[in-house]
Amino acid sequence: MARDERVGKPAYAAVSTRITGIQLAGARLREIAVVRVDERGGVVDEWSAVLHPDGAWIALADVAATLRERLSQMAIVTHNGRLGIEVLRSELAHLGWELPTLAQLTIIDASYHYLPGLVHRRLSDCCTAAGVPYEGGTPNSSPLSEARAVAGLLARFVQSATGLPDLPELLQVTLRAWVYPWPQGATRTPDAPRPWPGRRGPSVLSTLAGQPLADAIAAVADVRTNGYLSLLAETLQDGRLTAETYPGLAEAEALYRLTPEAAAVARKAFFDALVHQAIEADRYHLEARQELWRVADTIGCPRDSVIEPIVEATPVEFPKLVDESGAKKPTDGRRAATPAQMRAWAIANGFDVEGYIRLPWSIVRAFEEAHAAPVDRTMRQTVREEPAANERAPRNDSRPALGAELRPLLMPAPRSGNGSGAGGSASDGGGRPATRSARDTDPDDGVPQLDFDRLETPPVGNPLV
Repeated sequence: MARDERVGKPAYAAVSTRITGIQLAGARLREIAVVRVDERGGVVDEWSAVLHPDGAWIALADVAATLRERLSQMAIVTHNGRLGIEVLRSELAHLGWELPTLAQLTIIDASYHYLPGLVHRRLSDCCTAAGVPYEGGTPNSSPLSEARAVAGLLARFVQSATGLPDLPELLQVTLRAWVYPWPQGATRTPDAPRPWPGRRGPSVLSTLAGQPLADAIAAVADVRTNGYLSLLAETLQDGRLTAETYPGLAEAEALYRLTPEAAAVARKAFFDALVHQAIEADRYHLEARQELWRVADTIGCPRDSVIEPIVEATPVEFPKLVDESGAKKPTDGRRAATPAQMRAWAIANGFDVEGYIRLPWSIVRAFEEAHAAPVDRTMRQTVREEPAANERAPRNDSRPALGAELRPLLMPAPRSGNGSGAGGSASDGGGRPATRSARDTDPDDGVPQLDFDRLETPPVGNPLV
């Protein structure tokens, strides 16, 4: 694009890049777009290129001189592109260019001064708050549309459109850039060609992609860590950050002026925010837990950070179904619990509740069994007596005497069939229950019977809680 003669001399370069990975030693620059802006915020010109070393597109060596013309002595402004600019430096160094210090400023950092009330600070959020048109925001958006949006935000900031005083860093960055011009060309022999990386793997995210990541960043980030956590979320979502490429994330910590300890604290706070959001949204079914575990493995957080908050978030202390020996652990009585507490207990104890809006009856019964002392419901209530020695009747069978005998409780005698009236009972003249004759003896006398009135009949079907 030709330079507009009505604007001033370019001072800023709004840059957007696409890179293949997060490890500087192996990442390659795929696309780059540059929109130059003067000191008053006017757009001077714009340029973009798609790069590839095999000749299918433009090679970086073919546009190195053009990049020098566009970026030398320019204050480089990106939304959160410190890693992309560092990959550009690494690519040019591989071609023999010895670049000076690059003066940079990010829109994320400047937004804390010019847009202090924002909750989320993605490029689309900043553009909406500042009234800047933005045509991107989709996975297939071009770097040129992002560079134009960055240039639009930069113009708002330079013109103090928000009514706030100028950010000193916004003015000082142009002075630092002017001091260090780029060399005229390569100063040494280029290194051997490097292989172009293959297609990246799938993302470790599915249910957590998008808004959950932005909400977690907003919950814990500040001006020092927002850029780093935004890079973490972006690379998690697009598949560049995996358990294999995680060591390369350490190289990005220095770009955001973070020590390894401070970066680890920021990652742990970010992950804890993801877990607590999943709990609040009741989104910790099996698939979501597995996804959280994959994120934990990827960013170096312990897996216990997933289950422990789920258990701690419930007011009821939930014991395990079995102890170390494998036997059931009885408890001191049944406790009332809500369905949400039962769900949390089921998850903590390894039950699969994925896809259930309401818990199955089997899980409810397992919950009740874990919270109630075992009750023997098979024995009929009996009275244990020890008869006197002279009252013991001789035994007519071969069963050995075991001391105390179980005597069934007295039951009402059966109604007589002589028409004594409704509700009547057989009795002798003294009002006592009639005794049975020897031939009417019940063969089951003395044998413990099941009390069917006390048995719990299983519910019909599969009732849900």
